[in-house]
Amino acid sequence: MNETATVGVANLINPLRRDGGSLTSVILTYLSVTFILIYLLQVLRAYLRLRHIPGPLLNALTPLVITYHCLHGDVNEYSHRLVKKYGPLVRITPTIVMISDAKTLAYVCSTKAGYRKGPFFEFSRWSLERRSSLSMRGNEERKERKGKLGPAFVGPGLALMEQRVNKTVREFVRLVERKYLSTPGDPRPMEFSHRAQFFTLDVVTNVVFGEPFGFLKKDGDVEEYIKMSEFMLPIIGILGTMPWLVHVMHAWPINKMMPGDGDKVGFGRLMKFTTEAVKKRLEPDTGESKHDLIRAFLKNGLDPEDVVQECITLVVAGTETTTVAIRMTMLALLTNPPVYTKLQSEIDTYYADKPSDHIINYSDTKTLPYLQAVIREGMRLWPPAAGLMTKEVPKGGDILHGYFLPGGTEVGQIMVGIGRGPELWGADAEVFRPERWLDVEVEKREEMVMASDINFSSGKYLCLGKSVALMEIGKLLSELLRRYDIAVNDPTQPAKVTDVLVWITSEFNIRFTPRERSGVQGGLR
Repeated sequence: MNETATVGVANLINPLRRDGGSLTSVILTYLSVTFILIYLLQVLRAYLRLRHIPGPLLNALTPLVITYHCLHGDVNEYSHRLVKKYGPLVRITPTIVMISDAKTLAYVCSTKAGYRKGPFFEFSRWSLERRSSLSMRGNEERKERKGKLGPAFVGPGLALMEQRVNKTVREFVRLVERKYLSTPGDPRPMEFSHRAQFFTLDVVTNVVFGEPFGFLKKDGDVEEYIKMSEFMLPIIGILGTMPWLVHVMHAWPINKMMPGDGDKVGFGRLMKFTTEAVKKRLEPDTGESKHDLIRAFLKNGLDPEDVVQECITLVVAGTETTTVAIRMTMLALLTNPPVYTKLQSEIDTYYADKPSDHIINYSDTKTLPYLQAVIREGMRLWPPAAGLMTKEVPKGGDILHGYFLPGGTEVGQIMVGIGRGPELWGADAEVFRPERWLDVEVEKREEMVMASDINFSSGKYLCLGKSVALMEIGKLLSELLRRYDIAVNDPTQPAKVTDVLVWITSEFNIRFTPRERSGVQGGLR
């Protein structure tokens, strides 16, 4: 082709390129404007739907306000400020309203109210084909599932769990004796935040699988489970404020990046271990088997694949909350010397006529009034399950605190608001004062107990592991205060605490000094 012809073809093509570029720009502009308009219409629709609910205007337009506070580490304190300003019913995102009184929350959790779990609970699906009782949103299927799970947590099952808790308490004491026993001139501080988590993980894995994973024995992370857990906690907090992200995480290609049973560490390793453990329980019994929850669930007629889902859920959900309660209660004790001394005295009195190797019975922990007051006071101020835990208003809507909520509205809980409201707890509601549980009239105390117990939910959502969690807290605190004088390593900065809807503690360094009281000089007998 000669030069003249080439120039001619180029002159023909260039206008087409220019026209094509213009057309592309028009299409992109049109799509962008359409997307923005659709988004704005969705925002307007969501805003108008709940415009009558008290709350900040910006929160009604975007969930990013709560997300920011989640990432900033002060979301519970921020939520509590909203309660103080707007009252017991607050709109915190375009689609979520929060309640901050125990009676209303108990009603929402009741069978007669007709609410069901919100989309947030989809995050706890470890498989797209199966659900655990935590991720089940339908009321009837949850009722059927809990009927097969519940018997394992009462009677003989609970007694066997207590034996496992006792073994883990002894393992914790051995760890202190082995590495962290301080003496004058030889301080050996322990970072308590992780050891509290080691304790709860060993308890739960022992209960679920028949043997602990060995966090305390190793005095370290096992299979990088805690590393992954600490990474995931802020993400779970964000999912609570923008639950639609859960569906994004379960969709391709994001789901390919989520933990899977092919992983060698973290949650994926837990999934594979659980699957293999369930398969092993299905093999012929050689007579060497131990009682554990896997066998109990299978015996109660639960499908093996569903057993896998439930056991993973127990390890994940059954450790984080109890760990928070142990950490924050210990922190409150060590920063309130009069309370610490009074509790230690009560524990000494209990152990005065007990053998040196005796670990307090769970039933006996419930007879020590100050111990119970300390535990309840810790959970009141720093609720272990501080997530939104949203429920959906049934079709036809409902009225809460005089406000109509359309069907499908997500109703969450502000546990800090429930635990720190001056109407119930008095002018010193923000103060750690266990005596408030003792110096009170019977009727008022019943109201306080109900507000405290809501930490474990209520009605059809009541936590099956409530007794085990309280058992762990009571036994560990009693044994440690009985054997040691405990002090924070740095009184000017006892610990670093942040909250992403769940309280996260770090740099919580404490010292254990052996006591020569109650027949115990530190070690196990």
